[in-house]
Amino acid sequence: MKKVDVLALDGRLLKTFLAVYETKSVTRASEMLGVSQSSVSHSLNRLRDCLDDPLFRKLGRGITPTNAAALIAPKAAQIVSDMEGLELHSEYVPAVDDGFFTIATNVTELLPALSALKKRVEDSSSNAKLKFVELGDRRRALEVLDKDLADLAVTASVGTYPLELSVTRLYQDPIVCFYDGRCRQAPSSSIDYCASRHAVLDFGGENKSIVDRALEGSGLSRKIHFAASNSYALARLAIGTDVIATLPRGIASDAFRGFEYCSAPFPLPPVTYDMVWHRRYEGSARHIWFRQTFSEAVTMSPHL
Repeated sequence: MKKVDVLALDGRLLKTFLAVYETKSVTRASEMLGVSQSSVSHSLNRLRDCLDDPLFRKLGRGITPTNAAALIAPKAAQIVSDMEGLELHSEYVPAVDDGFFTIATNVTELLPALSALKKRVEDSSSNAKLKFVELGDRRRALEVLDKDLADLAVTASVGTYPLELSVTRLYQDPIVCFYDGRCRQAPSSSIDYCASRHAVLDFGGENKSIVDRALEGSGLSRKIHFAASNSYALARLAIGTDVIATLPRGIASDAFRGFEYCSAPFPLPPVTYDMVWHRRYEGSARHIWFRQTFSEAVTMSPHL
């Protein structure tokens, strides 16, 4: 690789490169950035000339990063985050903050944690207000946070996150089987479980659930009877039926109040919930206060 002319680089070029790196697609990168495909291609060509590397190669119908691109990506993410964080103030006084903190999450699934956060903020000296918006597909976290549609995203862990995001574990919640005890008994075995009808949460993503991955690992599968994107709606549809809903135990006191529940008749790992934010706010005093407040609320809550 030739010596890089750093003066030829700018934040927009690096941001475009990162979008293509994460999506593995010029088309999806242009949609994420809100620009034309030709604009993305032009920026990539400029960066290729500057770095003397193709950066991406065709792989089937998509593209894959070169070794050089994989080495550059973490550094580019740090540079972009540092540049975007230049305007952040170093001091924060909660008592004079009357703005909003927005959390993107699948709200009803996280009600115990969100309720704990609400109480913690109310008990603090802050005048800030909270706003909760639906996240939907967990893969939307980068888009939502990059466009400043939310300060934080709280989501079931997706494993590896985009380079532009920082993440910390909030808490874990065991997965249990909810059922209407007036209509059926608890599943007695994995065979009984798989032969039953099931209700599931579906946020629109393509990733398989923890439950389905665990079943497939044992050569099993379940019958999905219906799905909903909201745990309250799912509960209302499930009440009075013989379906099983295999979900985090935390919603037993809210959406699934009145249902009986039991452990699954096969091994299941707990759901891990992560707090995710854009790295541009890593050093923001306001953001640091909010992240610490959220973490403390979860730690102190007797319901989590």
